[in-house]
Amino acid sequence: MNSFVSPFFADLMLGLMYLMMAAALGVTAYSVWHGMRTRRKGDDIINGVPAGKIGWCVAIGFVVCLVLTFLLGSSAPIVTNGTRFTDAFWLKLTDMFIYTSILLIVGCFVSAIVSRFRS
Repeated sequence: MNSFVSPFFADLMLGLMYLMMAAALGVTAYSVWHGMRTRRKGDDIINGVPAGKIGWCVAIGFVVCLVLTFLLGSSAPIVTNGTRFTDAFWLKLTDMFIYTSILLIVGCFVSAIVSRFRS
């Protein structure tokens, strides 16, 4: 049997995945809108720490990380489960998410270790 047989609940799972993605994007958009609406000018510095600047640096750094990992991602065709994938955009996008996830996980571990031993 060489043909690919779809799992029984594949369509249901894909629908739920799209629904959860839409919900996550909606909650994110609402959170940003609500945060911008309720933010006061004096909230940028908390206990002498420039929280506003740190937030902007993290957001800009994340976008730069996404762009760089997309540009550095491979567009070489791959074969998975007997199917050849050749679309360069989706191959690079997949690499972008994988590499960005790895970098963020490593960054979390490094920041946890640094903050643990910082006096």
